[in-house]
Amino acid sequence: MTEYKRIDESAWNNFGKSLLNNKGSDEQIEFLQICRNGKKDFLNYLNEKLINDKDIIIEGGNIYFDHQFTEAEFRFPPIDTQKIIWDAFEKVEREYMGYCGFWGNVIINMIKYDCIKPEYLASNLNGVNETGIYMLDSAITSDDNKKVDDCVRRILRSMGNPAPRGKRIVFNDFYLGKAYWRWNWANKMSNEISLNFEEILTIFDETSYGVFSERMFSKDSYISQINTLGGLLLFLNENNLKGKLNNVIKTISYLSAWKAIEIQTPELNREEIKLIANNL
Repeated sequence: MTEYKRIDESAWNNFGKSLLNNKGSDEQIEFLQICRNGKKDFLNYLNEKLINDKDIIIEGGNIYFDHQFTEAEFRFPPIDTQKIIWDAFEKVEREYMGYCGFWGNVIINMIKYDCIKPEYLASNLNGVNETGIYMLDSAITSDDNKKVDDCVRRILRSMGNPAPRGKRIVFNDFYLGKAYWRWNWANKMSNEISLNFEEILTIFDETSYGVFSERMFSKDSYISQINTLGGLLLFLNENNLKGKLNNVIKTISYLSAWKAIEIQTPELNREEIKLIANNL
């Protein structure tokens, strides 16, 4: 198995935690200002605080992108950019995808080789006009400790750091992880059901993605079974649930407790899900 360079999980988590000890602290303001200053200062900070300690770096190969991302496509990668991301990770063993320290090293390399700028890490997921520079300047000049802390947390999440994430996994709120997840499942399911790759990728849009990823990596992980997920995708390809997806998945959970829907065909499960949706 090919080994890939990553940051020790405990050290990476502790790095994040140390920045979150005190909301609005001088350490947080310094971190935001260094991110605002650009590549040189940001990498020097990471080298001093983290990377220069050889005991916390697990050596191996690196992932490289021959692409300069715009801020918009880093946050919300269109299909052609998602393909670039997938091509970079396609041959990486899946166990690495669960290592936050692996993703952290990938992001640091992307900054090092000018694929992204540090400021991108601070951009707001929910606001199309809230760029990283805007969010950084707004936080640095603010007297609101929570606003400062929120910005630090956004940067850490964007680097795949586990400290601000709690029990949520890296695929829930990490840009590259989300793009990889969507492409991986679209690729897998297009070989299992009568929908093509593009149709499935469209279903995994930004709105439904959050619901799917939360559920598939939780106690509702049963929906990641091929026949169950296949039935749901077949249904969603023809129906817009308009905010009911969470409730449909919860109902499927109750159904699966007494009916083995995981062994039914995706087509039959589509009909089961149709009945559920019509009764919500």
